[in-house]
Amino acid sequence: MLQALRDNPRRAPNWRWLRAVQIDTGGPRATRAADGETGFAWIRRASRMKRRYEKAGNRPDALYRLIQYDRDLFWAHSMWLDERSPMRWAIEACVLAGMTSQQIAAKIGTNSEIIEAYENVFFDVRDRLNDKLYVVNVVMADAVTRGVSERQYDLLWKLFGYQGGPYVLESVISKCSPISKPERPEDVGQFFQDFAVNTVKHKAAIATLTVPINTHTQLAIIDSFVQYVQIEKTSENAGKAQSTIVENIGAMLGALPFRIGTKLESAAEKMLPYDDRAAELRNDELMIVAAGGKLTDQKLIQDLRFPGE
Repeated sequence: MLQALRDNPRRAPNWRWLRAVQIDTGGPRATRAADGETGFAWIRRASRMKRRYEKAGNRPDALYRLIQYDRDLFWAHSMWLDERSPMRWAIEACVLAGMTSQQIAAKIGTNSEIIEAYENVFFDVRDRLNDKLYVVNVVMADAVTRGVSERQYDLLWKLFGYQGGPYVLESVISKCSPISKPERPEDVGQFFQDFAVNTVKHKAAIATLTVPINTHTQLAIIDSFVQYVQIEKTSENAGKAQSTIVENIGAMLGALPFRIGTKLESAAEKMLPYDDRAAELRNDELMIVAAGGKLTDQKLIQDLRFPGE
């Protein structure tokens, strides 16, 4: 099987397990030259575990002895056998998201040795994560060739994990974004609001990824896109308009012949020189003085005194 060759550009993620199967059926034995130093060690270990597993059958005592023989690879193999296991999907998506074995183990609730065994035998892709076309066309081939449906969680998790990283993946798997827990009864309403908004965003992302393009949906998709462009333009123009308004207001205030009073330069303090004088200011003069302006006869008014003073 060419998919089990290490140098094959289209090698299967579980190529080391496939090599173990080949060897067990009389195929070429593992070598360091053909399979690499790490591959050679894992293929031989997988071959031994495979033979013991088939020999044990469904006998509990034999399976228990096999667990004691190679606990990590036994549990890794157990998870891989169940193709519909969310645990298997989560591990593979976490690897594509760039998480380490220790980080994945902490999320799964197991030890890192089991995760390392799973990666090395059943999902050996870490050295190919930067090869985007390999990941898309080989690891996620089904998603490329026939599209993704809402219930294909394994492919959805892989796609979002590979594109968005660990935080996006965790949100997709749990179906909700991290939201602060209410600390007071009055915060409950805000919690539900944030939860609803994040849930709608999550569903919208899934919908855009899974909706098929056909004669029934293409016009609706185009219409939605046009509306989005209009909203984007409106938001952009609104932002520019707001910035322009703020700049114009600042320029207008800077051009005014007076300054806005502060606490130290309040209107009351500006009026002190006139409060105990003989002259009473008119309304227009009061406004000029309060705003920091100067009167035409300001010195004369300030020097006016009552007779006898």
